[in-house]
Amino acid sequence: MSQTYLNPTLTQELDGLLVQQAMAMIQPARRIAILAHERPDGDCLGSALGLAHMLDQLGKYCVPVCADVVPPSFHFLPGHERFQTTLGDEQFDLVIALDAGELYRFGALAEQHRDFLTHVPILNMDHHVSSTGCGQVNIIDTSSAATAELLVLFQQQAHLPLTGEAAQCLLTGMITDTGSFQYSNTSARTMESAAVTIRAGANAETTVKPLFRTHPLAKLRLQAEVFKQAQTACEGQLIWSYADDATLITAGATADMDDSCVGTLRDVEGVVVAAFFKAYGEPQTTRISLRTYEPFDAAAFCMRLGGGGHPRAAGATVNRPLAEAMPEIVAQLAEECQRLASLDATDTTHS
Repeated sequence: MSQTYLNPTLTQELDGLLVQQAMAMIQPARRIAILAHERPDGDCLGSALGLAHMLDQLGKYCVPVCADVVPPSFHFLPGHERFQTTLGDEQFDLVIALDAGELYRFGALAEQHRDFLTHVPILNMDHHVSSTGCGQVNIIDTSSAATAELLVLFQQQAHLPLTGEAAQCLLTGMITDTGSFQYSNTSARTMESAAVTIRAGANAETTVKPLFRTHPLAKLRLQAEVFKQAQTACEGQLIWSYADDATLITAGATADMDDSCVGTLRDVEGVVVAAFFKAYGEPQTTRISLRTYEPFDAAAFCMRLGGGGHPRAAGATVNRPLAEAMPEIVAQLAEECQRLASLDATDTTHS
C-alpha cells in the first residue's frame, strides 16, 4: 500500500527545475536501470531499492543493478533479490545512477557497458561533496545526510507514492549513513525525512538489529585482528590499521565483514583521524577509508588521492601495494594533522 503523506517543510527543499527535469526523464521511460555503486553500502542499496519500489507504482519496469552482490547483512531489505550484477541486453530507456557522481564508481558496470552508458539518458542523484555529476540531469544535494534523504525530498516534491517497502529501504539508507543518527551530518531535516518513512510503514529496528546489534563471530574476530595491528601517531590523534587476505584467513572472515572497522577505530579516545587500509585479492590495489572529526577534512584529503566522499567520511583507491601505499599515506595524514594542530595553536595564541 502506498502513502501520499506530505510534510510541508520538505516539499520545496530541492531545486524545482531539476525535479521537473528529472520527472520529464522518468515519465516517458518504460524500462529503467537503477545503479548502485560498487562495494555497496546501506545508502546505495537502500536508495536503489527504495526508488525502484516507488517507480513500480508508476508502472515502470525497474531493475536495480550493482556490480557486486548484495552482502548477506542487507538481505533484510525488501526486494534485495531484484538486484542484478549486469545490465544484460541493455534494453533500458533510462539509467538512474545513485549515491555517486562519477561513472567509474559503478565499477565493472561502467567498464562492461561503457558504450551504452555514453548514449543512454542518465539521471544522477547524489549527496557527496566530491560529486561532479554524470548525468544529463544531476540532483546533487550535499546537505542531505544520505542519498536516501535526498530521495525522500524528491518523493515529497514530485508527489511519488511511498510504499512500506520503499520506506524501509530509504530509512535504511539514512540510518547507515548517519550511524543511527549519531553522526554530525544528522540534521533536523534528516529526522523529518526519517519520520516520513516511519509514517509510511518503515521500522527502525528492522534495520538496526541486523546491522548494529547482530554480528557473525568471524566479523568480531576480524575487528580484533584489525585492532591488534593498529598504530597511532600525532599523540594519539591519528590511528590506522589494515586488513589483507592473510587477515581474513586468520579471522575466518570475508571481505564484506570489514565495514565497521574504520568507524570503531575512530571511537578510540583522543582520535581525530582514523584510517583503514585494505587489500584483498588484488596485490597492486590498496583501498583506504577515512573517518575524521573536525577540523580534518576527509573528503579533501581523499580527493588528492583520486577519491572523495564527505568531510567526516571518505575513501580512495590507489594502484599501489599495501606495503608501499600505507606508510606513504600515513605520512601524509600525519603531516596534515600536524599542520592543523599548528593552525589551531596559532589561533589560540592570537585569540
